[in-house]
Amino acid sequence: MKIQISENCTQTLLDNGFWLHEEKQKDGKIFSFTFVKYWHCCEIKHEMRDFASNSPVSYIKLGQKLNELGLCIKDNDDSWNLKEILIAISENIPMNCKAWRSGISNDNRTVKGIYGSREGYKEYLFKTFLENK
Repeated sequence: MKIQISENCTQTLLDNGFWLHEEKQKDGKIFSFTFVKYWHCCEIKHEMRDFASNSPVSYIKLGQKLNELGLCIKDNDDSWNLKEILIAISENIPMNCKAWRSGISNDNRTVKGIYGSREGYKEYLFKTFLENK
């Protein structure tokens, strides 16, 4: 998929889930970089932005899995139920990734090392993002 952002700028979805941003400069040279588009909802942005930055491939795969489950789909309001998203994240996040090795928490442990199990991670997510609502 290729999106025309402006006359001199495009973004292309690559096979690996990253996006390629290409911009033609005034001198004719092409400025380009790859990036990860956020798929998560704003309620969990701090949790997931560090994950996207530190483990981009795992973040992309988790987002693809949630999409397959019918969650986090752009322009589909029914797919953004926070509780369902948190359950799906806890059931599908790679337990061996170091999602927060740099960032706000700067924790070099794996998800399993921090929370012990998927259930432990789900309890943390619920306590952090649902109990205050």
